[in-house]
Amino acid sequence: MNLVEKLMAVDRGECEKIETKEMKSKQLSKLIGEDAKITIQAVDGNLFGALSASGLDDDGNVDYGRAFDTNAKIAAAGIKDPDLKNDGLLRHLGVATPADAAIKIFKGEVNKISVAIAKLSGFDDEETTDKEVKN
Repeated sequence: MNLVEKLMAVDRGECEKIETKEMKSKQLSKLIGEDAKITIQAVDGNLFGALSASGLDDDGNVDYGRAFDTNAKIAAAGIKDPDLKNDGLLRHLGVATPADAAIKIFKGEVNKISVAIAKLSGFDDEETTDKEVKN
């Protein structure tokens, strides 16, 4: 059986499934006073690309001054639970956007969360990918 035949044997709904994963959050645990896990989900490639591009300057180079905000946007897009888009939560925290909520709740941990979301979404570190291609 070739790859096309194998793919055609897979239920087409499998391609639509969004992968999720639980991960521990030190910041959330500290905030609520007990061990806490968040649920993250894979982010669509187009959305991930657009969010990643918000961290680039006009010449397409990484603007390290924008990197943290970019990671917060990726974290907000990929955190499924808690729902950072919840209007009541945003009002309670006194923030305007889910990315602002991510920063307020998770502080520097948004970088770690954003990396986990990138990996879950299929965007691995380029260096790792390059090594795999060479082998």
